[in-house]
Amino acid sequence: MLDKIILSVSLVAFVFLLFMMNQTTPLEIGPMGVLVFFTMVYAVFLGIMVGLSRAFFVLKAKLKRDKYDARKKSYYYGSVLALAPIVLMFMRSFGELTLLEVGLTVVFEVIVCFYISKKL
Repeated sequence: MLDKIILSVSLVAFVFLLFMMNQTTPLEIGPMGVLVFFTMVYAVFLGIMVGLSRAFFVLKAKLKRDKYDARKKSYYYGSVLALAPIVLMFMRSFGELTLLEVGLTVVFEVIVCFYISKKL
């Protein structure tokens, strides 16, 4: 059930993102609209990352011949990995995006994924 909700929210957010990007500008839409834009970008990437992490865990379980349900792990990893593009867009909005900032974002993601792996 949660899979269908994430998929439908991601698809609706993608449609609204296309509409926003073609019909408005950041000056016209204001600060609240920019917040809605970033929230919808997160929703789209959440659907993508949950799907990719689910596929990874299912493939891993098939290779090891385990009977493991990867749903909980894929939700956790997907929600964390979907945050990386948002962080990079925020950094880019303040100026130039350097290799150091990308590296720090990757380090942050690795640390959080390591924490999730130890917690589950």
